[in-house]
Amino acid sequence: MKNTIKILLLVCSVSLFAFTTPPTEKTIKIVIDAGHGGKDAGSYSEEISESQIVFNITQKIKELHQDKNVEIYFTRDNNEFISLEERVEFINNIKPDLVLSLHTNASNNTTNTGFEIYFTKNNKFKDQNYNFASKLASHLAFQNTSLGKVSIKNANFKIIKDSNAPALLIELGFLSNPDEKHFLNSEEGQLEIANTILTFIEK
Repeated sequence: MKNTIKILLLVCSVSLFAFTTPPTEKTIKIVIDAGHGGKDAGSYSEEISESQIVFNITQKIKELHQDKNVEIYFTRDNNEFISLEERVEFINNIKPDLVLSLHTNASNNTTNTGFEIYFTKNNKFKDQNYNFASKLASHLAFQNTSLGKVSIKNANFKIIKDSNAPALLIELGFLSNPDEKHFLNSEEGQLEIANTILTFIEK
């Protein structure tokens, strides 16, 4: 009789385990903002525009993205002009877990190089903003991208200050630097940046 009870208990426990639904992973929402667009070309060098480069990179991110647990939204799907107010409204309607605003840099000093990651201290996400900036900087250093050094800076750009979510603005390199301009405008360079951003998001 005791053996029969033990067997019944064992069968019940196995059945409960077999039919327990495993917890589903939370879907992460990311907004990727391609800076500028349309009448606002951003920085410019010999007919190569910031707005087109960052748009091309977002399209590569869209094509490469396969993680079903991550939903990626894009503030623009072509080279149209979208105001900062419209971008912020779009972001706040989605309520994402993170915003990444992509840009390219320019300087009178043609030797300036590297990524610059901007976060803001002037909203309620200031701690998360800095944590994400630090994680992205570490990720970029680990990936050893062709753009070299990475720096983290504090700023109050509207797109990151007024977004109701953790947000970073990323300068992907300098169009004013001949080597970085070539990299940013190349298929290989844009694919490398797109893959680097995707692997960061999917972590």
